Amino acid sequence: MNIAKLRQACTLPNICRLFALLMVAWQPFPGEHRVPLVGSALLGLAICRRGELPEIGAPAKRLAVLLLCLVIPGLLSIPTSLAPGKSWSAIASVALVGLAGVCVLYGLRRREDHQWLQKGLVVVIAAWIGDGLFQAFTGADIFGYVPKAEGMINGPFETNGIFGIIVAMLTPLVLWEPLKQRYRWALAYLAGLIVTVILTGQRNNLLLLALGLMTLSTLWSRRTRLVGIAAFMAALVITYQFAPTLQQRVGWMSTSGAEIVTSLQRLQENPEDSKASRKLFDALNLFTSDRAFLIDAGLKMIHDRPITGVGLNAFRPAYPLYAQLMPHGHRSGPTHAHNTYLEITAETGLVGLAALLVAIGLGWRWFLLASAERQALAAPYGATLFVMLFPLTTHTVLLAAFYFTIFLMVLCGYLSALFAHGVAGAINQTSNQNSEGDQPAHAGAKA
Repeated sequence: MNIAKLRQACTLPNICRLFALLMVAWQPFPGEHRVPLVGSALLGLAICRRGELPEIGAPAKRLAVLLLCLVIPGLLSIPTSLAPGKSWSAIASVALVGLAGVCVLYGLRRREDHQWLQKGLVVVIAAWIGDGLFQAFTGADIFGYVPKAEGMINGPFETNGIFGIIVAMLTPLVLWEPLKQRYRWALAYLAGLIVTVILTGQRNNLLLLALGLMTLSTLWSRRTRLVGIAAFMAALVITYQFAPTLQQRVGWMSTSGAEIVTSLQRLQENPEDSKASRKLFDALNLFTSDRAFLIDAGLKMIHDRPITGVGLNAFRPAYPLYAQLMPHGHRSGPTHAHNTYLEITAETGLVGLAALLVAIGLGWRWFLLASAERQALAAPYGATLFVMLFPLTTHTVLLAAFYFTIFLMVLCGYLSALFAHGVAGAINQTSNQNSEGDQPAHAGAKA
């Protein structure tokens, strides 16, 4: 009997839906993003071979358009690429991403599928938050991966950056419906999430969290927003005492901030003062945790090759050619620019930046043209995309492997909510039921 139920549950749509959840849930485990991404791509290929692509034709076409906004600038960057092999590899991987997107779209064809995914994310992130808080209090880890490092907590992840980034940027998607439905447990969940993100010790995570809370505040009244801001500030002040890494970085900001002001004053008096210029650069670098070197190198890449850039996925090999010397005379070899817009412009030039802005504009236009019911379903995905694409974040880039995998899942959820036929049917059915339920009341009123 159990085997029969299992076989009944293991349908292609259900498996696709599960892999959409695994794009987040599997991140801490061996294989990380690769397992759900490759698995989703294989399922997407099976969907295409079975001739079921028309089932998701409308959202799939929009996904293809958005992916072309990445591929076309990438192809145009090949002639000027400093690492053509890496550029071709990134372009070829778009086929894998496209097939994975087909899988996610196929698994999220109905309104119920979106509800299942969002409930699954609530459970996954709750488990991560519990692990993070346990780690903060005991120094141990429930999953046995790693203890806390450098005064941070990193939950079930081996690195101390990914945990806080994922939890913070998925805040709108995870908490949108629970807060909208006024579930009591949602406030406790939100409190645990805020404390966890603060304890990760990264300022970028606080920015992502603040952006997520800002989008969630659209669900509240003005009075509730004021209470929420006060509660957030109180949590920040209290938890700050237990976040040594965050204290250290705030200290850097305080120290370097004074030096920045002094150096600017000296440069205003004497623009040719090279010593003041160097002190300003060093202060900015301390203020941003070595990001000034990346910004400086990225801007030089843009200046050198403004139209098509140094090549898609070529920021890392190009960096030593443009970077200033790091302290102690060593050159840094970062994997990315720590900012989506800087990296895309450096790698694919103004063409790539324009394509990204066009893609964002299309996504916004599609939302505005959708019905109110579809907008309501797409809103938590749209809010999460807003957080992920915010231009002032200083740690992530769009094409980072773990980040882009999650971005793909959120983007496909957004497109499915706006264009999937099954979602429209569920919305119309709900609307008709509401109308039928209202008819007796109207009849009574007329009588």
